[in-house]
Amino acid sequence: MPGALWVGDSYVEPVTNAECDALALASPAMATLDPEEVRRLWPVSDGGVTRSALAVLGKLMAAVVVEPELARRVVASKAFRMSPTPVVMLPVPTLGLMIESAVFVVSSAEGLDERLVFPRDAMLPLPPAVVEGHRTRWLVSPAECDGLLMSGPDLADLLALETSNRR
Repeated sequence: MPGALWVGDSYVEPVTNAECDALALASPAMATLDPEEVRRLWPVSDGGVTRSALAVLGKLMAAVVVEPELARRVVASKAFRMSPTPVVMLPVPTLGLMIESAVFVVSSAEGLDERLVFPRDAMLPLPPAVVEGHRTRWLVSPAECDGLLMSGPDLADLLALETSNRR
């Protein structure tokens, strides 16, 4: 979903470049996974900043945040390769420091620890987006998943298996 670009001290709408009071979302009909369309809607500015690309999480889609090391182990597993789902590496500002977190996008939050799940109707910045001056990036892109999303229970099983394998 197209978001907005932070310019100076205000947000700018993605299509009109007009100033707006908050992060502007375009119509869901504009959502796309086509890389050419993404580059058209979210060009990189002279300062190396991109407009935000956002996923709005609701009833049918959830995002689970885990430590990058655990995410890399899960992504490398045979079970994940058989049924991948998009994973974004998201820089999260905490106490003035940038901490990278891995975010799995799955089809539901069912079977997942609620402390790890983004709240309902939250907006998740997806590449190519910049958070506090740091780029988000795909660990596993939607193109690598054939547009499919893993289920919450399947991800919960994988996370539990990888956690128990490390003990």
